[in-house]
Amino acid sequence: MSKIWSFIIIVGIIVACFMGNVETVIDSVMNGSKSSIENVINLTGMMCFWSGMFKILSETKILKIFAKKFSKILYLLFDRKKLSEEAVEYMSLNITSNMIGVGNAATINGIKSIKELQKINDKKDTPNNNMTTFIVLNAASLQIIPTNMIAMRALYNSVNPTAIVIPIWIVTITSLIVGLIAIKILNKKVM
Repeated sequence: MSKIWSFIIIVGIIVACFMGNVETVIDSVMNGSKSSIENVINLTGMMCFWSGMFKILSETKILKIFAKKFSKILYLLFDRKKLSEEAVEYMSLNITSNMIGVGNAATINGIKSIKELQKINDKKDTPNNNMTTFIVLNAASLQIIPTNMIAMRALYNSVNPTAIVIPIWIVTITSLIVGLIAIKILNKKVM
């Protein structure tokens, strides 16, 4: 993919030189670099805020209580015999983090849950059903509050930054259902 993008950029610069638009290319590069740095700074502030809120919630045990309640739903999707209490807690925290749109906090718990699931895995070189199901849940990333998208839309002066919420619900719920159905079918065929 990097070769394709490199080719497109080089061709664009060559065409701009022949057409006499070198100044436009230079201005675009400079403005694009400036706006990307501004975006990173603005989103970092938002990520720090939500990560801090997540840390406060985890210190007050609210997230653990929610994760405990949420674990009952997880037991419906996973093979209980091949789940440890630690794995369920980390999976619940990962999914909860994704639901409130704090993907950077979800990553840590996702890695810890996969490590816990690997400890129980019979075949060390092949993921088991629980691992593949968790990966699908994590990748679908069901979001109730898509904080990153709302922040990006607000950053670019959207009239209604939260208008994206319902479409994101539809897309993430649909992808989650399709992913779970597909992984259950594939796990039966492969395992």
